[in-house]
Amino acid sequence: MLFKQSFMVNKKLIGISLAGLAGIMFISLVLFQSASKFQIWNPGRSMATFQLFFFLLGIVYSSLSFPAFRSKEKTMFYLMLPASNFEKFIFEFLTRIIAFILFMPFIFWLVANIEGAVVHRFMPESIGFYYKFPFETFLKTFNHKDALEGWHIFRNIQIGLFVFVAAFVGASYFSKSPLMKTIFAFLIIFGGFSLFTYLLYKGLNLTENSISGNRILFFKNKDEVMSYFAMAVMAVNLALLSIAWFSLKEKEA
Repeated sequence: MLFKQSFMVNKKLIGISLAGLAGIMFISLVLFQSASKFQIWNPGRSMATFQLFFFLLGIVYSSLSFPAFRSKEKTMFYLMLPASNFEKFIFEFLTRIIAFILFMPFIFWLVANIEGAVVHRFMPESIGFYYKFPFETFLKTFNHKDALEGWHIFRNIQIGLFVFVAAFVGASYFSKSPLMKTIFAFLIIFGGFSLFTYLLYKGLNLTENSISGNRILFFKNKDEVMSYFAMAVMAVNLALLSIAWFSLKEKEA
């Protein structure tokens, strides 16, 4: 019922947003390629462009979660909808994070191929311009240096999710200007944590008191460091999602 109600109310906005998104990506791709006179554009550059769009647009889109919380009247109406808080929370999580992760690559692939075909149609003499954008080439280009596997993949997934989850939590907690307030809050948190780490490093005098062998603090090797870091980021993501959940419960109260 939430999906149906949201689609019926926002179908025009969804259509306009998708058209605007496609237009922005189309124009941006043309401008990026024209900067090099369409001579050195390749799948590696297209993958970097995709990552830029993916994270920037994902942050903005996730920061628009819980749109009813932007005003008191809409918040009261939203909380009185005949659905449980769990259903509302899952609905926002699926539509703002999972749906974006699943559909954004397809939208970029479609727009990039249309843009490439248009440019190739009017500039067929361009040398070195790849006007077709298969994602298989993207992935090969992205992982051409060293294959990522195991904890490396899990770490990258959790870091990527952190970007979206952080914006999602900010949208659930702040009513006005959630994106700017979220960025400011996390800058303060990371700044304080970095300062604490530096003071701890100096206080323990780790520069002189190094551990023998290849150990890194209490870890045996870099793989253990990677696994610990991946689990730590996952714990942070779960903690942030719990903050968003309790923020929804607090607003209901």
